Amino acid sequence: MINLSKKIASESGMILMASTMGIFILLSIFAFYLARFSVLETRSGAYHIQDIKARNIAMTGVEHGWQVYKSTKSTINITKDFNQGSYTVSFDSDNDEANTSLDHSKQYLTMKVSGTIDDVERNIRFLLSSIPEAFCFSFYGNNEGSVEFSTAGAITGDMFFKGNIDSYGGTNNGITYTSTGDDGTTVLTFYPEFPQIVETYYNDLIDDAQASSYTNYALNFDGMDDYISISNSNDINTGNGHTAKTIEAWFKVDNVDLTEKQTIYEQGGTVRGLNIYIYNGLLYVGGWNEPGGSESGWNGTWLFTAADEIESDKWHHVALTLNGDDDITTDALRGYLDGVEFDTSPGSGSELWHHPGDVCIGRNGSTKFDNSGDTNTPKYFSGAIDEVRLWNTVRNQEQIEQNKDKILSDTDLNGQATTDLIAYYDFQEDNAEDKKGNHNGTVQNDPEWQANGPILSGMSSPSFIDDPITLTGADNQILVNGNLEISNTTVTGSGEIVATGSVTIIGTTINGNIVFVCGGDLTITNSTFNSGNESTDAVIIYSKGSSSYTSSTIRGLIVSKGSSNNQSLDLSGATVHGAILNYTPTFNLTANSEVNGSVVSYYSVNLEENCSITRQDIPEFAFAGVNLGLSPFIVPGSYLEY
Repeated sequence: MINLSKKIASESGMILMASTMGIFILLSIFAFYLARFSVLETRSGAYHIQDIKARNIAMTGVEHGWQVYKSTKSTINITKDFNQGSYTVSFDSDNDEANTSLDHSKQYLTMKVSGTIDDVERNIRFLLSSIPEAFCFSFYGNNEGSVEFSTAGAITGDMFFKGNIDSYGGTNNGITYTSTGDDGTTVLTFYPEFPQIVETYYNDLIDDAQASSYTNYALNFDGMDDYISISNSNDINTGNGHTAKTIEAWFKVDNVDLTEKQTIYEQGGTVRGLNIYIYNGLLYVGGWNEPGGSESGWNGTWLFTAADEIESDKWHHVALTLNGDDDITTDALRGYLDGVEFDTSPGSGSELWHHPGDVCIGRNGSTKFDNSGDTNTPKYFSGAIDEVRLWNTVRNQEQIEQNKDKILSDTDLNGQATTDLIAYYDFQEDNAEDKKGNHNGTVQNDPEWQANGPILSGMSSPSFIDDPITLTGADNQILVNGNLEISNTTVTGSGEIVATGSVTIIGTTINGNIVFVCGGDLTITNSTFNSGNESTDAVIIYSKGSSSYTSSTIRGLIVSKGSSNNQSLDLSGATVHGAILNYTPTFNLTANSEVNGSVVSYYSVNLEENCSITRQDIPEFAFAGVNLGLSPFIVPGSYLEY
């Protein structure tokens, strides 16, 4: 007979054991998922912490990039390691982070910052401008003179005027903002402050110009008996092995068309030598080494310019180079006019053996000429000669072109670049002193010493008339302590032209990113400053006195700082692509003048009929890297994290 109580007890134990095992399994599964959730949550928390760190790194990059841009306007990328991560700051003048084109009519620039740590990255961008917020208007008038604004001309785009505007006197197409809201205008309570320019950059340039007092002297030869003689020397002409030579000089001939030869430089004689001379409208450079046998038997080569390439009473630069060997080789002799090789075939030549005799500036002794003739009678030069340089090396075209306009200072003369410069005559004193110190010449028959030398980069000069100006490299400044005139010429390159006095520019074309600083009154007439709308070049013109722009086109930034009541800014028949910042009490736009960009004026403007101010692109990208003295601003609402 089955014991029922025992059976029930046994089954209850099994049920209890099974229940316990079930609960254990459920708890194990729960523990597994709990552990898995904990691991995932830990990973998510760690990623979140890294994300916060990456954002903080990006924010540090934002602060760094903004401070650099405010102080230097530099748009060069910045990459820095920081807090176990790194950030990169970059700028884009064309597009935003989504590669959407920027609105250049508001002169915007995108600043992008990427912060990374491990594999976590955070990105930030905002829009900024290198010029203050006031330039977002077509016209901003601070109205220091407390007048009612009225204009007969046309204004296109939103404008602001601090004060009242008469009926129909505001913008033709846009919103007219005022501080009062009278006569149907829109009141703007919180308007941008009038931008105050920091003049340190411009004043420092004026101080530099004031300290510049270099006047370039030259020797004027009468064409009858004036010349300079230089003693024989193994460095120049005696001894053997003269394989490499460069002779340079500036000259201004009184009459280029004389049918008598005019010698600029000569060394040697009729057997061996070199010379530079002018004859019947042409400039010649030549060399010869006649003896055969152990020598080369080189009867001579002369290169000459084409007709009309040199002009009377105008400064030109000439260079002769000789790259010779024991035998006659092609291309050994070369000639350069104003930094460019002659438009003729390079000539044959060899080295020069021992060739004593005359070494002269402004005349020859015994020599050879291209068409033979009288080789022993002196042929004198009539005109001025300056900056004669004798080298025992072959200077190439780039070296000649880049250095012909440069004054050689004491530092230059002692530097590595002038090791092969044998003699240097700059004629800054009334003598023929060799600035290298070894080959002083002797002045014969008193050529006239005058302050009429060629215009060289980096020196003070009162005028550039019919002489092109190139600003480049180390020679990117012209500093004038006094008044400056630039007339009927071209100016190219990138640099600064500064005068402490008044500046007059007439009939001139300017191409490049050039800063003009005028310490007095500025007059610009019939001139063009980077007129092309698609150009990336823009000028900055800063003047302390009155400024007048007549029948001229300007692309860039105009700053008129004149402050006295008798000073004015006048545009007559002028076109400006860019921005105008005016502090001058009287401001006139007349005779069909137009401004395409923005005008910000401390005073009102007299805008005559048929004149206009139209809100258009300002060449923001052309001002990148230039410290304008104006504070940039961040466009409100443009901050984005992504």
